[in-house]
Amino acid sequence: MAFFSFSLLEGEFFYQSQQIQLNKKYYSKDITLWKELSNRNKKKQIFILKYESRQNVTFIGKNLLICLPPKFGLGDAIEYGIAIKSLIVSNKFSRVGVAYCGSHNYVFKNIFLFLDVYPFVVSEDVVKEYDTVFHITLEIESFKFQKYKRSNIASEICKYFNIDTIDFKLKKNNQINNFRKTISVFPISTSVIRSLPYEALEEITNNFNKEFQVRIIIDDSDFAKDLVEKNKRNNFKFVKPKGIQNLISEIMKTNFGIFVDSGPLHLAKIFDIKGVLIETSVSSKTLLTNSQKIFPIENSYKSDYCFGPCGLVDVFSYEKNVGCYETNKITFENIKLLKSFKNLQRWNKKEINSQFFSNPVGCVKKIDIKNTIELIKVKIKEY
Repeated sequence: MAFFSFSLLEGEFFYQSQQIQLNKKYYSKDITLWKELSNRNKKKQIFILKYESRQNVTFIGKNLLICLPPKFGLGDAIEYGIAIKSLIVSNKFSRVGVAYCGSHNYVFKNIFLFLDVYPFVVSEDVVKEYDTVFHITLEIESFKFQKYKRSNIASEICKYFNIDTIDFKLKKNNQINNFRKTISVFPISTSVIRSLPYEALEEITNNFNKEFQVRIIIDDSDFAKDLVEKNKRNNFKFVKPKGIQNLISEIMKTNFGIFVDSGPLHLAKIFDIKGVLIETSVSSKTLLTNSQKIFPIENSYKSDYCFGPCGLVDVFSYEKNVGCYETNKITFENIKLLKSFKNLQRWNKKEINSQFFSNPVGCVKKIDIKNTIELIKVKIKEY
């Protein structure tokens, strides 16, 4: 994990609109920043740059700085936010800060309204204002296996601190038009094993587009580009929101949503949106703990190495093959015994992911579309 410190020796330097002060020590987990500073030092050393070791806490004080991991998705950002909000409302702490949230700064500042947020860097002076610097993935044991056996992030953090997890909800803006005869489909996750293949999307859309307007919400990922290319034969309505604020607007005007395990699902839960979750590798029991209005369509897939949902967040590399538990012919119990997980994540994501667009893993390939469509029909009538 990238965790480093740096100091500027001369000149001026800004990063993500933040001015870096001369001869002041800063900490960061931003690998893009590390690369930029390293490249600048090649011409002339203007930064003192050093890898740092995360330190385990020895006690929990009243001023808590939560240090997030260097890279995580929108859904995880929502769960971290719920946990941190729970810490604040528990009144166990005088001050709770959030460090290294990166591009999810908007979520923490504008959705959860946190006051002390340090998105990319935090100065040594600020760190000293906190008596407890808490690196989430270092301290909470279950997060060691989070990529291979997903658990509920908010629940795990609250359990560690022995506090209740709040039921965080936001009200819809009544001025935003609600599409009464519209179904919004959110088929894309950050992982190919949690995304909906075009063939499944096609069957769902063809079954509902006469009675409803079906809007398919996508992003700018390679998986989305593949969907767009395949959509040329149907010309279904695709919508690509620009940025988190426009995505939130799409969520807020959703009358009935069809979700996979993704950032939009977690946003939909806090806005209390109605819909269904098509379960693949991560259990709906983990994902829907704070939603009464999203119904799970369960995954019952089984193989010699897994039974759905297996808990895997993404494909991984094992013995020169990239895939899931079934395709790699290994179980989670065997994964747990490995001394290091670094090699499991060393693979070319752009190149390998494309292989799964048209040839998905077993539990995705075997989604029971007929049953899914029938359950969607039932739930739309209920709502």
